[in-house]
Amino acid sequence: ARECQRTALTTQLAKMISALMIGAGEYTSGCVFTEAGAAPDKPAGVVAITFADLRRRGVIDGMVLCDVSGARVQAARETMARKIGAVYKDMDLTMTTLPEDDVDFDPDAFRAAISHMKRGDVVTIFTPDDTHFKICMACIEAGLHVLCAKPIVKRLEDHTALAEAAKRHGVLVAVEYHKRFDPIYVDARDRVRAQLGPFSYFSSTMTQPKAQLDTFAGWAGKSSDISYYLNSHHMDVHAWSVGRTSRPERVVAMAARGAAERRLRPSDNRAIEDTITLMVQWRNDDDSAGTATYTASWIAPRADSHTQQHFHVMGHEGEIRVNQAKRGYEMSTDTAGFAQLNPLYMKYTPSPSGHFAGQGGYGYRSIEEFVRAAEEVNSGRATIGDISARDVLATVDTTARTTAMLEAGRMSLDAGGAGVRILYPDDLRDENAAPEKEAKRLKNGKAVDCEAEPVGLRLE
Repeated sequence: ARECQRTALTTQLAKMISALMIGAGEYTSGCVFTEAGAAPDKPAGVVAITFADLRRRGVIDGMVLCDVSGARVQAARETMARKIGAVYKDMDLTMTTLPEDDVDFDPDAFRAAISHMKRGDVVTIFTPDDTHFKICMACIEAGLHVLCAKPIVKRLEDHTALAEAAKRHGVLVAVEYHKRFDPIYVDARDRVRAQLGPFSYFSSTMTQPKAQLDTFAGWAGKSSDISYYLNSHHMDVHAWSVGRTSRPERVVAMAARGAAERRLRPSDNRAIEDTITLMVQWRNDDDSAGTATYTASWIAPRADSHTQQHFHVMGHEGEIRVNQAKRGYEMSTDTAGFAQLNPLYMKYTPSPSGHFAGQGGYGYRSIEEFVRAAEEVNSGRATIGDISARDVLATVDTTARTTAMLEAGRMSLDAGGAGVRILYPDDLRDENAAPEKEAKRLKNGKAVDCEAEPVGLRLE
């Protein structure tokens, strides 16, 4: 009987999901190589602490951590031991780490890390934006379910390629847009759909302090910009809220410069925008029009909240305003001063028993929901299509319009503020199509097909 129990346990463990973490920096481990240290809203990171707790709860099995530098991996291990292992009870941080500590730089270390995983395992990717595509594609081809930091890629063409590869290999691929799990944002999304009527106006602002720039000094303005980094959040919230009743069609971008370049003084003299605003024309399925502005900056002063952020959405029949920085929960101490608290994101204060107690935070839930969905796919209880249709996770097959807006914004900036059109399948149809064929293009009596994902961009 004991032998049967051991065999059953071995079989169960073999089926359990293991987790690969690619990128050992702030969001994964809480490890930051700057004087300012980790951001106050995620002092112990998000990914590793979540996976360690999921392992404590019996949800996942093994853990693997990978970065491009052995020294960074070593520092991450030490940080996790101090910020997680020494703070919470029963958090097992045993994991394989790559590359070896004496390796200065290995941009392909992720390939060796992938070889430690089995088909159906999960991987999180939190690396510079311009590395996402090749890492995501390698993980997809290895049969891993992928949760990638936003933006998943910088180009619409690459987004489409990943979506096609995910479908071909039968794996779940999603963007880690954790605001989809913020209860206030979820409620706002539901009210937008149920009560506001056709979309008319959306405006969002998201800013972080200058000290955050030091963390991003190696890639700011080189592999990505502040719009990709922060505007992507509320672009997704907007697109998710209006669903398939509206689509973005034209983008114009403007930027401010000076402060970031003076602070970082890049040796390669690259341009680093301080603040980027994208202005986007939307069109609804009844052929009415809406407009949106998305603004992001990383030159703000220190404030009572690490990230100042709010949005305003208006429909034909109502409006909603949300300020995520101010939740009505404040604290002041002699050492840290005054601060706005948001344990709805990540709760780091241990429970009275000494255990991690942040399972309800939307940073945690974003990762757990992905792991649970991967389990369903592996067991055959759900298909990738089922997961996508739930409209909870930001799956790669439903999020191309956000990537299109981001890339169009970059194109507009590089062209001096020129307009960029976002193209859809109906934009590429034969202009000489017969009227009866044209009529079939419209669905359910709608004047505009807002169901399809974008297929291209065109500079005006």
